[in-house]
Amino acid sequence: MKLRKIASANVLFGCFNSVFFICGFAQVVCGFFLLCDTRRVLLSRLLATPEDGLEEPPFYYVALALLASGLTICTLASLGVWATCMPGYIVLTFYFLVVLSLLLCDCAAGVISAIWPRCFGIQNTRGGSVGALQGYYGVPDYEDFTTAVDLAQTELKCCGMTSARNYDMSIWQLRRLGPRGMSVPLSCCVQGEEESYLNPAPVNQSRCQEVTPNAQFRYVPGCLMKLEDWYQGQYFILMIALFVGAIFKLGILLTTVFSCIQLRKHRRVKMFVNDKKENIYERTDEPITTKYIQPNNFYSPRVRNPRLFHTKPNEMV
Repeated sequence: MKLRKIASANVLFGCFNSVFFICGFAQVVCGFFLLCDTRRVLLSRLLATPEDGLEEPPFYYVALALLASGLTICTLASLGVWATCMPGYIVLTFYFLVVLSLLLCDCAAGVISAIWPRCFGIQNTRGGSVGALQGYYGVPDYEDFTTAVDLAQTELKCCGMTSARNYDMSIWQLRRLGPRGMSVPLSCCVQGEEESYLNPAPVNQSRCQEVTPNAQFRYVPGCLMKLEDWYQGQYFILMIALFVGAIFKLGILLTTVFSCIQLRKHRRVKMFVNDKKENIYERTDEPITTKYIQPNNFYSPRVRNPRLFHTKPNEMV
């Protein structure tokens, strides 16, 4: 019965590790697709101001983190499958600590994802979204930020952070970094093609640049609320992925503890069976060193017939 429990513990541990390996592989695939999704990665540039000093958009680092953690999970799951076949306290302890560290990293990632837009993103107190737009849009050496704003205005169908008036006091407008006679960038205009954020093609450029905005030719709402909604959608997807991963990691931790308990019981059973099946031919008992002396009693032939041995008639053996 105990052997069946030990076998069931190994099967449960192996099944969890197999599913864990599949999750790691899926995480690698998601990281690869996120890295290839240039639009999503570029749009995440607006989640951090240029003052933060990030060389790449935040989602670029998220994609790399997914790839690294996915490969780590695959390697760890392979180690877990090997530990199922050759259980040992050292391997299981190392496995337990690494999985626990991954679980803590998932919790930290969830907390950082929750506080990032408010504490470190474009809404921070060092300038905020409007200040970032007015200070860095169209400025040389900040082409990535400019492209990200154009992409947001084209895909989210908005203009400016709060409204098109944000461009009135921007460096782009004051220094005339854009074409003459333009009050808003061409990405604020209603586009004839959705894929034209790098080379905007407005439906009617002259009507788009009028002082009074016309919803038929220019996007009227600001981008800030739409960016928040977009980020909330990405955050929801990330939280679901982290929650599922945390559930599997917690299951792995529980099965590891269960395997350690069953391994200890298995060793006790093995020692008990070995004691029961001890080979009698391999016993190392102490040799008999005591000299046996026959008792002097009535049944001794010497006592009953002293003349039986003529050479020693008066001795007792």
